[in-house]
Amino acid sequence: MHENVIDIITYLMTELHKNHSINEKTVATLSNQGYSQAEISTAFSWLIDHTSSIQGLSNTGHTFAASLRVLHEFEKMFISTHAFGYLVLLQQLGIIDNRQMEDIIEQCIASGQQPIGLPKVKQLVAAFLFNAHSYRSDSGTVVLQPTDTIH
Repeated sequence: MHENVIDIITYLMTELHKNHSINEKTVATLSNQGYSQAEISTAFSWLIDHTSSIQGLSNTGHTFAASLRVLHEFEKMFISTHAFGYLVLLQQLGIIDNRQMEDIIEQCIASGQQPIGLPKVKQLVAAFLFNAHSYRSDSGTVVLQPTDTIH
């Protein structure tokens, strides 16, 4: 479910960046695409809760220029090009910040899988956005969960 919510948030933020209004027609479009009312409501709630912390959305709807993260050759072994492009999109839309992007890349490397694809990255993004406390300790270091596997 959380991956679908991330997709809805991405859609809504893209619409906002294009200066399109979000209204009942938007909800109908999302429902017609197969998203549940619970998923749509969760996405709207997240968006409302985080509007003050979303980076890059000005009153005119244009994004501010930001530096672009480039993967090191070692990192490229652990995250697919498509999955990394998705992370860049989320960062540019202001859904994740630089720190969250680095944490997600660290999780991809820590998984030992080569390379992590888009579905797993969506799961990681959802975990960071909806359960951020479970992936980061008070000291700022990444904490592996009991169900995580280290290769």
